[in-house]
Amino acid sequence: MPVIVSAEKKIHPELAHSLTKLYDSSPEFSVGAEAIDKANDILSRDGVLYVGWFNGKAVSAIMASGTATQRLLHNIVVHPANRGRGIADRLMSETCRLEREQGATHFVAGCTAIARLLRIDAARQQKA
Repeated sequence: MPVIVSAEKKIHPELAHSLTKLYDSSPEFSVGAEAIDKANDILSRDGVLYVGWFNGKAVSAIMASGTATQRLLHNIVVHPANRGRGIADRLMSETCRLEREQGATHFVAGCTAIARLLRIDAARQQKA
């Protein structure tokens, strides 16, 4: 499944609508609108929202915040219809690559799912 990952610094209305629906399926938020509020707060403090796209639709997302070299990765979500297809792994891999390009050297996991994906990415980096 070819997922394209974009780094978003601002949430326009159409993206907010897509992400609200996406985060509605996340157990971390009671409603998707809470995720948009959190993302806007993170973006206001030099954070980044990474969105995974498939066929023009947002199917995954993760938030990154922290300092230039140490980044906290949190609030990952994959649309329920797209789970089990490697989308979270692809999103994490691209997020880490893009963050490294911006100078990040250390990643902190915001949950156990992200910690597992970071271990996979670190193993991939060691092989490269």
